[in-house]
Amino acid sequence: MVQVIIQPRPSGAYWWQQATGTPEIHIHSVERHIHGNGIKIMVHGEIKIAAGEIVYARELKLNTLEVLKFTPEYKRQNTDIAFIPTKWIYRKGEYDNFASIDVYDDAHVWQNAGRASLPSEGSIWLDFNAKGE
Repeated sequence: MVQVIIQPRPSGAYWWQQATGTPEIHIHSVERHIHGNGIKIMVHGEIKIAAGEIVYARELKLNTLEVLKFTPEYKRQNTDIAFIPTKWIYRKGEYDNFASIDVYDDAHVWQNAGRASLPSEGSIWLDFNAKGE
């Protein structure tokens, strides 16, 4: 099963919340683990995103976002440039939080939306694993 989520971004109050593009999220699987009184949900899929974008926990089918891991898909990019994705999770573990995504190339240049070196319409494809509640 693949569920595709494309949501336009509302403008925010800060520079890192400004809408610069629209991430495309393909969710492949959602796992739910119950242990005692705790529930852990793991989501696996892929996302098309550029630097400076944000991803909300609800877009990843989570109430809270605690862990987010990325792996670039080099063959899908069809380019010789290596990309390095990083993230910063705002209010880790709180309800309806988000992660800010940064993408750098192998020369440590920040790859914002619409940059010519980004292969997929100004974005790159990343495999992701997310964990939360």
